[in-house]
Amino acid sequence: MKHNDDYLLKFESEKDKLKLKIQSIITKDFLTDFQKISPSLSDTINAITTNIISNIEKWIYDDIPLKYKKLIFDYIYEEKWIEIINSFYQELNFGTSGIRGKLTFSFTETDSEKDLHLLQKDGFNSTILRGSNSFNEITFMKNTYGLLSYMKKNNLSKIVIGYDSRVYSRYLAHLMTKIFLKHNFTVYLFNNIVPLPELSFAVTTLNAGMGIEITASHNDKRYNGYKLITKSGSPPSQEIRNKISDEIFQNNFKIDTIFLNSNHEFISENTEQLTYLGDKYLSPNIESDHIIEFHQKHIEQITSIIFQPELFRKNASNIKIGYSAMHGTGYNLASKLLKNLGFNDVKYISSTISPDYFFPSFHLTQMLDPSDGGAAKVIVNEFVEQYGITEFRNLDILCFTDPDADRLGIIVNVPITEQCIYGKWKLLKANDVWTLFLWYMLEIVSKSPNSLPPISKMFIVKNFVTSDVLNYISQKHGIDCIDGKVGFSDLTTIVQKYWKDGKINIGMFEESCGFGFAGNISLTQFKSHILEKDGILTLALITEIVAYAKSINSNIWNLLDKIYLEPEIGFFATFRTELPENGIYEGIKGEFHKKRILKFVENFYDDAKKKSKTNEPMVIATLPILDTKKYSTGKYDNKYWKNFPDEGVRFFLNSKDNHITIRSSGTEPKIRIFVQYRMMNLNIENLLEKKIEGENLVKKIADEIKSKLNDIN
Repeated sequence: MKHNDDYLLKFESEKDKLKLKIQSIITKDFLTDFQKISPSLSDTINAITTNIISNIEKWIYDDIPLKYKKLIFDYIYEEKWIEIINSFYQELNFGTSGIRGKLTFSFTETDSEKDLHLLQKDGFNSTILRGSNSFNEITFMKNTYGLLSYMKKNNLSKIVIGYDSRVYSRYLAHLMTKIFLKHNFTVYLFNNIVPLPELSFAVTTLNAGMGIEITASHNDKRYNGYKLITKSGSPPSQEIRNKISDEIFQNNFKIDTIFLNSNHEFISENTEQLTYLGDKYLSPNIESDHIIEFHQKHIEQITSIIFQPELFRKNASNIKIGYSAMHGTGYNLASKLLKNLGFNDVKYISSTISPDYFFPSFHLTQMLDPSDGGAAKVIVNEFVEQYGITEFRNLDILCFTDPDADRLGIIVNVPITEQCIYGKWKLLKANDVWTLFLWYMLEIVSKSPNSLPPISKMFIVKNFVTSDVLNYISQKHGIDCIDGKVGFSDLTTIVQKYWKDGKINIGMFEESCGFGFAGNISLTQFKSHILEKDGILTLALITEIVAYAKSINSNIWNLLDKIYLEPEIGFFATFRTELPENGIYEGIKGEFHKKRILKFVENFYDDAKKKSKTNEPMVIATLPILDTKKYSTGKYDNKYWKNFPDEGVRFFLNSKDNHITIRSSGTEPKIRIFVQYRMMNLNIENLLEKKIEGENLVKKIADEIKSKLNDIN
């Protein structure tokens, strides 16, 4: 078939047969888990089938190149029904800071891996099925035109574009550049992979109206997407997200298909308005006034946040550090920063510092997440394979950034006395790292004159699932600690609100390893950075704390114990687990199971709420549920149900400090369970005993909750 009408006619002639086939495939899939199809499940299957057919129909009738329509019929001919169903199951949603989705829905891991290689090799010419539910050049362009329309309406004429090492990232960055240049925007394009925090810094430094990074952050290698950065250097607020989403989904854009047939790399459009950022040697044919050396500027900015540089001069040579970039964007900046700080013998994991779209050290479905124990295990194994177990045991810290380098994981060796709890090494929980950061700033750095703003001016923000230990440290030192929703977008919105009152931020903290230091851009006499999390900044500050510990013949493990022993603080045992424990809820059936579990959680919440007001409250791990709280914003009501708790539900146990939170992840198809329990009345003699008691208790609580939820399946 060579003409659009041919595809339209073929679809219309086969539409009813196609619907019946898809419905039968979905029904058969559900029958593997259910003995029979109930009327309500039958209604669900019918609704899913209708939606899939509707999305295929839109795709067929849409003004896109014929090759993308042909692929649908090729896959039908080859009977690749699972791929077709999942590719058109729904439309990608514009999320917290952008959009992300799978590049391939192939049924087997072998086929998925083959698809990724083909997409990287052949780009827009690859014969992999695209659909409304996959992240591809068509869905990307529709989003790009929506963003472009929003920027035009708001008189934003400059954009910074960057990309990470994933499949398609460079292709899509160049595609977006061509589109914006055609519409007479000024474009700053990084000429190589770049960490998200550096792109954020570029947006504010260059006074751009918007920035976009092609990345899927910490999702597994099958994913790609993009993150937006607003002119303030922050993720978009809820208000801006809604406006951009409206532009994407309420307008019909004619796609410039010429870009999909041209050279992926070559940019010829309106190049007078194009400036490259990055390393000049990578663009030798570009005139000097059209390229800006930018990486060093970001390193200098991070270095300016260092509180006590003399600690590095005195102790860097005695500190042993290992580092991995997880095949992502972090190595270039991390290595230069560490060298500038005086670390000349960093043990870089050579197998993971080079960018690689396939992330070969990691399994296909492994989350590339600095807070994930499975990812940490890969990092440790790769280090030991290269350097040996003795070198690993000698490390002070082993650090790794995620693919877009906005978050940092930190691995430490465990003292012999506590290996009965944690094993021989431990991935530090972000809650413990942030405890160190805040304590160090308020307890140690503040003693140096003019090192921090006045107490009355300082504040921190954290998302509500981040440990409440930060509240107590803040309270002890007399600074404000404000809780926000999950996601840096909400935290940065809070920061900008407090800026108006002359307040100065000294920390934005996320339980999932995200840290930022915003300061106040209007008060230049104090340190400030970007309104975004920054894994390279986190690396700088953790090494400063390690240097401080060395200066007093200690280590970060002992510093944490010192904090726990403070009577106002105590030991906050925290535990995070998730469903599914490995991988994600895959496909339509996975999404269905996820919804069933979330509905059970809400019903469980309702029961617990009622019984908390009686003399017979519900009990978890022998602890009574004495109060509850539901966090709903309405963001996903259309996807789930009215008043869906998109931010989660919380069960308070025998104290406001002891609680369980269950929420649906906003970045991947998972359900997360967070448990916190505060252990008090600690002393040197009982510290180990209290740690064991606390860690065992939070795990017991989490396991009991997880068992209840697994029973739903």
